[in-house]
This record gives sequence, C-alpha cells and structure tokens, in this order.
Amino acid sequence: MGGCPGEEVAFEEALDDGDYTRAQFDKSGTPLFAEFYNSGHLFHVDYWTNDPESVRNDHLLHHPGIPFGVQLIVQHIGDYRWTVSHRYGSSGDLVGYLVHLERINTYDAALMTLQIDLQRQLRGIEKNCYDSDGRLRYIFEYNPEGGVVSIHDLSEGSTLQPAPALDAVDMPDFYREGFALPAGLDRSSIPLLRSPSD
Repeated sequence: MGGCPGEEVAFEEALDDGDYTRAQFDKSGTPLFAEFYNSGHLFHVDYWTNDPESVRNDHLLHHPGIPFGVQLIVQHIGDYRWTVSHRYGSSGDLVGYLVHLERINTYDAALMTLQIDLQRQLRGIEKNCYDSDGRLRYIFEYNPEGGVVSIHDLSEGSTLQPAPALDAVDMPDFYREGFALPAGLDRSSIPLLRSPSD
C-alpha cells in the first residue's frame, strides 16, 4: 500500500500477479480505505472512519457481497495505540472484532492482534515481529489462554520452537506469552476483552 496523500494507488502500480491492494489517503496521509484483491478479484475492504453505520450503508451499496472492516483508533498509551476493527460479513452483519496493538511511527502494522467474537470472547492471539527494515519476520500464534500454538519464520518458510525464536526477537518477554504486553501497558488496557470473571 502506498501513494501520496489524497491520491489513489494506480492499478498498474499496485498490480502484482493479480494480488494487490488499492488504497486512498487523505491530505494528512491517513488512510480512508483499502481494497484487497486476490487474482484480480476484490475480496475485502477496510475503512478508517468514526461513522461505521454510514460506511456500512455505503459499502453495501457499492460492494454488495464483499466482507469489510471498519478501523477505529480507541486509545493511545505512550508510544503505542490500540485500534479496534469491526469485522462485517458479506451480508453486512457484524461478525466480530480484531483488536490491534500498534507501535506508533514504526512498521505501520500491528505488533499484536486479538480475535474477539460477538460475545466479546477471545478466540486467538497473534503477535508479529519485524526485522530492522520493517519486514515481517516472525508470526507467533497463541490460544485463548495465552499459550504458544505455533511460531512461523517467514524468511525461512519454517516453523520454530519457542526457545530459538525467543532468542531471535527484540522483546522476548512480550513474545513469550500471549497476554504479555510491552512495558507501560497492562492487560486492563486491552479494548473489548472481557476479564475471565465476566
């Protein structure tokens, strides 16, 4: 995803074997929407707005049958921000949420994603580790209890055991357990997550 503020990324610039993203930004560089294509076919759209209902109606009119998400920034804490993505199915019904932890001004991508259902129950956790060039290197997957399920090394195309993976990352305590957060954040700061006693 790229382009100048206020401009769409041209089809010819974005096309890469039929899998590409088309996005539009406002004058400040904030994304307005991103359309995701697979083999040249639109399969998902994400919007950045504070008016989910208006976006929902507009999306259903212009992209019937295509699932979509609405991204909302909900909290800033130091160098981090929590965002919540409301996820809608092809019929326009809300199907769940993705809660993202992002480090401000680095990577432009989530460090942590929690998959939460409509009853606000946690379904899984994923954490991403990036190399010094900002490329995604490792993906850590956790179960709803916070235990490691799998660790993928994208550069090698392999699955790793926890010990060598934790030796290779910049914040091993963060990646050791699903609910671990960077210094200055605590579990109570996670949006939408119900506590085990709820």
